[in-house]
Amino acid sequence: IYLFATAPAIIGILRILPFFYLYLAELDLALVISSFVGLAALLVLWTLRLGQSVVVSYRGRITALFLTIAIALQLIYSMIEGSTIFGYFWGAILPSIVSFIAIIISVGLKPWKQPRVVLTVSGNPVKYFIPTVFILASHLLWYSVTKLNIQRFFADYDPSFVSLSQFLCIEDFELIIVCVGVLIAGLVADKRGRKTTFSFVLLLIGLLTIFGSAFYNAFFLDPSLTGLLVSLLISERFIEGFLLGICLLLIWPELGRARTKGLRLSLVWFFFLGYMTLFWALDLNANVFGIVFEIPVIIVAIGGQFAILSALIALYLIGHLPLIIGREIEVEKLDFGFDEKQVKSTVDAFVGTDDFDSIRSQIDIIDAESEISDSDMSEILGEEFRDMLPLRSVPGIGAAMEKKLIDAGYESAAQLAGETAQRLSQKIEGLSLVRAEKLLKDARSVVKTKIKKNNN
Repeated sequence: IYLFATAPAIIGILRILPFFYLYLAELDLALVISSFVGLAALLVLWTLRLGQSVVVSYRGRITALFLTIAIALQLIYSMIEGSTIFGYFWGAILPSIVSFIAIIISVGLKPWKQPRVVLTVSGNPVKYFIPTVFILASHLLWYSVTKLNIQRFFADYDPSFVSLSQFLCIEDFELIIVCVGVLIAGLVADKRGRKTTFSFVLLLIGLLTIFGSAFYNAFFLDPSLTGLLVSLLISERFIEGFLLGICLLLIWPELGRARTKGLRLSLVWFFFLGYMTLFWALDLNANVFGIVFEIPVIIVAIGGQFAILSALIALYLIGHLPLIIGREIEVEKLDFGFDEKQVKSTVDAFVGTDDFDSIRSQIDIIDAESEISDSDMSEILGEEFRDMLPLRSVPGIGAAMEKKLIDAGYESAAQLAGETAQRLSQKIEGLSLVRAEKLLKDARSVVKTKIKKNNN
């Protein structure tokens, strides 16, 4: 991480030294390459490191804060570049100086000493990726239709028209609105879960595709209603920020195999890069190798309808999205809730100090990528668990619930404490996910109490 962060800063300083003026073109190329390569590598490495150090219920707000600071710095650097306060020299060297100061502060904090745990949720990330493709397609179609219609109107109304933000004089506030969307997305993702937040951004995109055209069509009928265009632009920037906050750094490294999260994240970002390249090429009417990217005229006629259709398809596909927060946090609580003394107490109280085979079996449970059968679980835990911690010792488990648990293969509170809420609610008929989480919390509390009592 430090290597990728330092390279652009060093090249930026070399560019302003008189000795390297003859190599300015080469240094500019190296600066561009190192900046983009470094940014991509930093994002991947930082996101993976975040997933190893921060529990899932706090990652959303941390990634949102990270993206907001990055956008704010970009805005500040753009303002410095366009101002006459610092001049060319300081405008060129200031980002490099800030980079070196930030790296020194980061090294002083020694982040590599923080504990790391590789955790992900078992599931298929493609279930999130496919709806994302339709969401982006809906956004691209809607944006293309909106841009062409607005350009056609202003061709007669105001020939000096450049962009909607320039016409409304809110160019300096667009990134602020994006940051607000990013922050709200991160907070909602932590509080309400990834699935709920993802579904909400789909709702926002659907509303934008349906009612967005109503805003600018009303303005076309009465140009004095500029407030409608302001509302339209603010809504678009907020939704784009919200989409950025939930889909860029979250979900993809949290769902799927832990060993492939880096590759998975890189492939998803490669797709996003392709989408943004197409988006900007169409927006700028770019000419690449003789191929002119421009929005087909037919899009004006059918693009809006297909944008709504794409949003509806995405809405249909989100019905079976896997949960993330409700599943991974259980593993994290078990992992971070027991210190070394508690682990030793567990071994002494339930396993026996010399029973290394049983210890290895429990390690196998942690490393297992698939669910363990009830027979294997019983063999690992041993029969003594049933007598020492009966199911009825857990608050909330009566005779009827005990019978259901025994029929499902659970024989002790210790065995129940090692279960996940998702799997428990699936095995016990009529048991909700919230109720399962409460039972597991009480079971783990009973196990901890028994450990402390035996230790004393």
